[in-house]
Amino acid sequence: MRDHTHPATAFHAVALVAAARAALGVSRSIGDRRAGRDASAQEPEADVRTDLAVLRAELAEQVVRLRLRVVAGLPEGEAAALAQTFEDRLLLDDVGRTLALAHQKLLSLYPAVSEALVEEVRQRAAEAGRRATSDAYDRDLGRFAGHVADLADALTEAL
Repeated sequence: MRDHTHPATAFHAVALVAAARAALGVSRSIGDRRAGRDASAQEPEADVRTDLAVLRAELAEQVVRLRLRVVAGLPEGEAAALAQTFEDRLLLDDVGRTLALAHQKLLSLYPAVSEALVEEVRQRAAEAGRRATSDAYDRDLGRFAGHVADLADALTEAL
């Protein structure tokens, strides 16, 4: 019988999730292209505001998860710590993608929204991406979660 607490078991599960996530991302991109959706195109204001409301809700949910992560800390077991670290990095990647989409949507509203907001969203998206791939991804994670929460509030005001 296999030991399900062994780190190699967790690693195989992580690799499987990463492969499935990559395949899903590619599938969605292909679907968007086939449907004629272009992220770089200027979009109608009403559509953008609806999309930003959805992105704002996703961001708020992700902030809650980030803050819970800060409070919980890493589990003691090696396999559990590996799985938690992987999940944290996926969460940071999700935050980065959500912010990048919000940035694209805000560009469609510019100059009706402040340039400072558009730039702040872009910078935090880049920071989330760096954190997702950094060895020190959890350094000041609570502060980063606070910045993202502030951006979610700013998005609400921009709507």
